Amino acid sequence: TPVKVSCSEGKVIDLLSMLAAYRIDIVLSDEPAPSSTNFKVFNHRLGDCGIVFCAAPQLANKLKQDFPQSLDGAPALLPSENTDLRRSLEKWFQEINIRPHLIAEFDDAALMKVAAEDGLGFFPLANVAAAEAVQKYGVKIIGESNACLQHFYLSSAERHLDHPAVMTLIENAEASLFGESRHKKPQATQNAKSVSTCKTSKNAMRAHSV
Repeated sequence: TPVKVSCSEGKVIDLLSMLAAYRIDIVLSDEPAPSSTNFKVFNHRLGDCGIVFCAAPQLANKLKQDFPQSLDGAPALLPSENTDLRRSLEKWFQEINIRPHLIAEFDDAALMKVAAEDGLGFFPLANVAAAEAVQKYGVKIIGESNACLQHFYLSSAERHLDHPAVMTLIENAEASLFGESRHKKPQATQNAKSVSTCKTSKNAMRAHSV
């Protein structure tokens, strides 16, 4: 039977509430939900990946020299402070003793890439998304850090995932994006207060037969 998949974007807490009410089937995110979450959500790890740093060609060519120390004082376009990626970046910056010059913060990853395309600064993104960003926005890769990771999770209201569309999504993510096909259902973990849910996309998905 053909399957129709509907995707929605929104705040993670709102999507989790819809998930708890069974209005959507899954939530994709890259960081834990707020500790105030008071309903059960099961977390299915999709994978982790390193972070690449990109910029418009002229700036990228300059910052490639002596990377990552070249990022010290360089104009930076970063995700908002309340994101897991931003916290991971700040920790890495401290570890290597650099302090980029913050130009702007973004909740919207697409808007951040547009700003970088205009030459306003460098920006970070998951290495699995680098090729698309280079092609779509004309930016160049400066360098990569595997010490700074982006995490991806699928959250569901059910411990066991059985819908074929959802299972296909998981298999494709593991095999195509992270190169680790498990050929079995992922193990679910449940934490009533800390729910790992892909904030880069902040997506909710509803799959149903048509």
